[in-house]
Amino acid sequence: MQDDITKAKSNLDKIISFNRDLRDNANMKLDNAYSLLSQTDNLDLGLQIGVNLMSGSFWVIGASTMGDMGSLVANFLSGLISYYTSETPPSLNTLFSSLLVRIQNTLNQANNDLAIYHSNPELYWDKKLSGSFSTPFGIYKASGKLSDLAKIDFPAQSDPLYYTIQNACLKALDQGIWAILLTRFVITDYQEDLPPMWQLPINPEEEDNKFIAKNKSYYSIWEYHEEKDCYGNLNKYYHREQYNLGTGASAFSDGSLNDDACNYLFQNYSSEICNKDGLFERDFVFNNLNIPKAIHYIHNVHSNFCFRKRKNLRK
Repeated sequence: MQDDITKAKSNLDKIISFNRDLRDNANMKLDNAYSLLSQTDNLDLGLQIGVNLMSGSFWVIGASTMGDMGSLVANFLSGLISYYTSETPPSLNTLFSSLLVRIQNTLNQANNDLAIYHSNPELYWDKKLSGSFSTPFGIYKASGKLSDLAKIDFPAQSDPLYYTIQNACLKALDQGIWAILLTRFVITDYQEDLPPMWQLPINPEEEDNKFIAKNKSYYSIWEYHEEKDCYGNLNKYYHREQYNLGTGASAFSDGSLNDDACNYLFQNYSSEICNKDGLFERDFVFNNLNIPKAIHYIHNVHSNFCFRKRKNLRK
């Protein structure tokens, strides 16, 4: 038993150091996100947001190269943080001046609790720490105990794995921050009364790669059609539905998100991975981050009137 306690305390020391580094590096991710999105970090987003961000950050340790040990650490740390929604410490049950201060205080509270466990591990050995939290990728439940730390060897700062895990946690935190801030924007759905037909042999992926390379905040969905016109000729064509991420379209602007933010946010233009360091794939941003939607109608008249008239009459 004493050997287990000694090992757990050693891991606690290394995790406390890890959390300090994570706290000190978090401000870079926040400053970058708020700057690229032209936002100001002057509002506390609340206890649950702080819990979600930090639990989600620790949760990725389970997918690290630590294997089963990573899963134990992820459950212990995410369980510790998410437990704050059930028993909220006084230090977190208050209003802060910014999201950065909320994150810093959440990590400070976690380290304070870990220091208490370190001072008397026998008392907290089998205390269950559990709770649920959400990330951009879903809702998760975590559960762990101090005794779990007797089964692992958390890497020291001299181990390259330490920084591999630190960077993974920072990226997960970054993803969480952007997922929250992007809900302040809007996805514009461009709806045309007569959508243009893109005749074969057009290649939608090539069109997207060309268009989105110059219009980085856009996203396209292509729908293939085969239909005869009023002369009996078979038409093979695509319709393209276009969406745009930004502040919303108006008569004089599409309100696009700026290119620097898009370069940081998106991993790809269409099917090609163009930015391995991006936060999300393009279709994930447009379909999974709960960004508000808006419709912008475009009234137009296209060629091939006979075919269009036939389609309209059948409605």
